Amino acid sequence: MNDLAMHAFDPEAASAKLRLYEAVLQATPDLVYVFDLQHRFIYANDALLTMWGRSWDDAIGKTCLELGYEPWHAQMHDREIEHVIATRQPIRGDVPFPHMTKGVRIYDYIFTPVIGPDGSVEAVAGSTRDVTERQEHEKHMRLLVNELNHRVKNTLAIVQSLVVQTLDGAPGNDETRDKIESRLLALSDAHDILTRENWQGADMVAIVDAAAALCQQYVGERFDISGPTVILEPRRAVALAMALHELCTNAIKHGALSVPGGRVGVHWNFTADGSAVHLFWKETGGPAVAAPTQRGFGSTLLQRGLKHDLGGDAKLDFETDGLRCEIVIPNSTP
Repeated sequence: MNDLAMHAFDPEAASAKLRLYEAVLQATPDLVYVFDLQHRFIYANDALLTMWGRSWDDAIGKTCLELGYEPWHAQMHDREIEHVIATRQPIRGDVPFPHMTKGVRIYDYIFTPVIGPDGSVEAVAGSTRDVTERQEHEKHMRLLVNELNHRVKNTLAIVQSLVVQTLDGAPGNDETRDKIESRLLALSDAHDILTRENWQGADMVAIVDAAAALCQQYVGERFDISGPTVILEPRRAVALAMALHELCTNAIKHGALSVPGGRVGVHWNFTADGSAVHLFWKETGGPAVAAPTQRGFGSTLLQRGLKHDLGGDAKLDFETDGLRCEIVIPNSTP
C-alpha cells in the first residue's frame, strides 16, 4: 500500500476531516440535510433542527410527513426525491414553511444525488436557504418601479396634452404636433419594455420589434429582423428606441416604406472580438435617395445623440437604392 492509500484510510485523518465537515455544516445558517432512499432524514444540521423546534433524537429516521409537514408539501418532496433518484440530477424549488419562532418563511432549496462507490444513488442531500427578505425586497422594488413608470407615463401624457393645446389651431403646426406625439409614444413604449424587466435592461429584439410594430400598423409587414440576444442597459435602450423611431418615420415619409413593395432590413451581430454590437438598417425597393440639404432633428439625434447616449457611433449613408444606417454599440456598460 502506497503512502497516498495509507493516508486515505488513516482513521485519525478521517476523523479530523469529519470534524471539519461537521463544523462547516453547523456554522452555516442554511438548512442542510440528507434523506435515505425511503425519504427518511438521516442527517439534519442545527439550523434545520431549530426551524423544526426539534432535537435530533426526535427527528432521526422520520419522513417529512411524520415531522409535521402539510400533506401536499410532504408529497411534493417525495416526488422530488424520487425524481432525483431516477434521473441522478439535482432539482430545485422554493416553498413557504413555518419556522418555529419566525413564522412562515420562504425557502429556496435544492436536492442533489449522493452517488455511491458502485455508481448508484445511495442518498439524497439537500440544502435550503431562507430567501424571505430577498423576495420581499424584490417585491418592494417591483412596486417602486411600477409606481415610477406610472408617474412617468402620467408626465408624458401631461406633456402630450400641453403640446396639443399649445399647437392646436395654430397654422402649419399639425406636422410638428404629430412629430412630437409620435416621439413621446416611442419613448413611452421604451419605458414599457424596461418596466417589464424592472429597469434592469432591455433585449435589443424587444426594442427593434416595438419600433417595427409602431411602423407596421401603418404600412403592414415590411420588416426583416434578425440578431442575437443583446441586453442593453436602460439609457442605451431608450436611445436606441428613439433612433429607430426616427428611422421608421423617415422610411414612411421619404424612404422604402413610402411606396408599395419597399422593405426594411434590421440586422445586428457582435463584432469578431465581442467588443461591440453592429446594427445595420437597410432600406430597399423604395424611391431614389439623396442626402438632405439640411440636417433635421432625426439626423442630429442619430449622429450626435447616439454617440453620447450609446457611447458608440452612428453612420448614415444615403445610397441610391435606399438609406443605410450603421449603429455601433460598445458591448459594455458606459
